[in-house]
Amino acid sequence: MEGVRVGNSALEFAVLAHLEGAELVQAELARRAGVSETAVQLVLDPLVARGHVARQPQGTFRLTMTGVKRLKGHREYSEARAGQEWRRAPVEEPAKPKLVTWTWAGETPPQQQGNPALEQALVEQLEHAALDQAELVRRTGAPANDVRAALDKLVAETFVVRLEQDGLETEYELTEGGVGRLKLVREFAESPMSALGKVLGAAATERGRRRPAAVVPSSRMLLSDSDREVCSTALAEQFGAGRIDITELQRRTDLLYAASTRRDLGAVFEGLPAPSLDEESAGKPAPGWRSGAAGCTSIVSVFFGLMGLALINGHDDVDDVVFGLLLVGGAVVWNFLVWSWARRRVN
Repeated sequence: MEGVRVGNSALEFAVLAHLEGAELVQAELARRAGVSETAVQLVLDPLVARGHVARQPQGTFRLTMTGVKRLKGHREYSEARAGQEWRRAPVEEPAKPKLVTWTWAGETPPQQQGNPALEQALVEQLEHAALDQAELVRRTGAPANDVRAALDKLVAETFVVRLEQDGLETEYELTEGGVGRLKLVREFAESPMSALGKVLGAAATERGRRRPAAVVPSSRMLLSDSDREVCSTALAEQFGAGRIDITELQRRTDLLYAASTRRDLGAVFEGLPAPSLDEESAGKPAPGWRSGAAGCTSIVSVFFGLMGLALINGHDDVDDVVFGLLLVGGAVVWNFLVWSWARRRVN
């Protein structure tokens, strides 16, 4: 732009701006600009010579049409320069507030919660190939400290494994558990209810795969206190029926309490009907009040299950959906446990 470098550019802009709406004398211009009259005079003389400012007979100065154009050029130049400086300036992110936690002396401080979104991004990046930490930082765009913390958490949970290499950067690789986690999250994103059903089905299958208790032959099974009580009652009934006398009752009772397995009961009930210990060990049917208590708690669990379904279907936030899954799963597990307890036979 022509004449931008004439005199003091900043003072020139100030003089032109003050003259934009009024005619002013040199002293008033100096007062408004906060400089001496000499400095203002050094700026006014070139402006008058170029026709940007006109000197009036009464000693005032006014802006001409060319001065208005020059003032407009000053303003456009200043705005463009400010925009360039703003683009070059680094953007400062606001500092995140630090959470302060209080612990008793000697108490282990609670572990900080992880970043589920970053952990999921790392798992997705490791799906097809092992990568080092620097490459994961580049691909996710997350700070190196956050990536390191998320990787440590995934390694501790056995979703990711470290691959130490001599002379090379340590790489991270997805484990079978990590592949399963990634698959479950994707299925959950497509169909929450289907994913929940698979989780519950896997839990039931794992429960069914528990190793069965070793079957002990009935003759080698050790006698319990309830077994001895049943046998003692049976001997007393035989004594009341007149099959044995008091001496024989005492002898057989001594044999009973000296016996250790059911095989030893053959000598105790020789010539007498032996009681069925298997039927007695099954216990009595569960009392009716258990079913009533189970029904009341089931009503409460159904309420929590409905809350979970509402969170799953009405929210897109991962935390809300996970919490809803926990509520629904907890309700199902609670009903299974409480009704198993209600139907359990008692001794």
